[in-house]
Amino acid sequence: MKLNVELEENVTRIVSREEGIQIGIYSKTEKPVIKKAGIGILILKDRIENIFRIESGLDIKGKNWDRLILFTVPSSLEMRYVLRGFINAALQNEVKLPRRFKEEPIPSNMQKLITEFVQRQIFIINRFGRDHLLVKAPKRKPAKTQHRWSAAVSVVPFYVETPDSKAEIQWIKRNEMVIRAGATMKKEAPLNKDGSLGFSAKMGQKVRDDHQDAFENYVTKKDITLKSVNEVSLFLYFAGTNSWLKFKDADGKTIDEWTKG
Repeated sequence: MKLNVELEENVTRIVSREEGIQIGIYSKTEKPVIKKAGIGILILKDRIENIFRIESGLDIKGKNWDRLILFTVPSSLEMRYVLRGFINAALQNEVKLPRRFKEEPIPSNMQKLITEFVQRQIFIINRFGRDHLLVKAPKRKPAKTQHRWSAAVSVVPFYVETPDSKAEIQWIKRNEMVIRAGATMKKEAPLNKDGSLGFSAKMGQKVRDDHQDAFENYVTKKDITLKSVNEVSLFLYFAGTNSWLKFKDADGKTIDEWTKG
């Protein structure tokens, strides 16, 4: 797709000569210049206030917009169906529109042409500063859970038991987590399908190598101090699970519940 673009302080003009269309993106300080009939989109604070049809001239009053996008439409396409195509695209992508807008069908013989035209225009405007306009916004990743050490949690013994491991653990200082003597460790590291050691297995083996004098026959002979829940789980059973939910006090309350903040 080849485009000619003119950039000014308050207006961006985009022209596709091969398709015979023009897009104008205006701020409110710039008076729109209308030469052809087309489709307009009014935006206020990144929210669409209106999608409408322009026949001739344009008189937008009031303070309910701060940006305007104007699309010319090829003579081969019927304006009312192009308007419907823009509205349908927004609704299908879960874009919030005023309640008066409803999804309506487009005649089957025009559906493909209208959809392709609308999708091209949406693609173009989202390349010129209007991210996610008329398209579904990406879902935000949930914030990572924060766990906070406290004096109260430092005196609580936690227990973990898996088919291959059993231990008592205490989080005694912010960066010190103790595995009490007598803990049993998983003997064999899990392997990948090709027989190689995975990342967690390699990390777990390294933690074990660093403390090889503290255990014998996969049973700890003395207390071992590590830095985190992750290190403890790597040492005991090569991780592979959410150990914040595995470590529990005598009443079954998880270390996650104790420390999540």
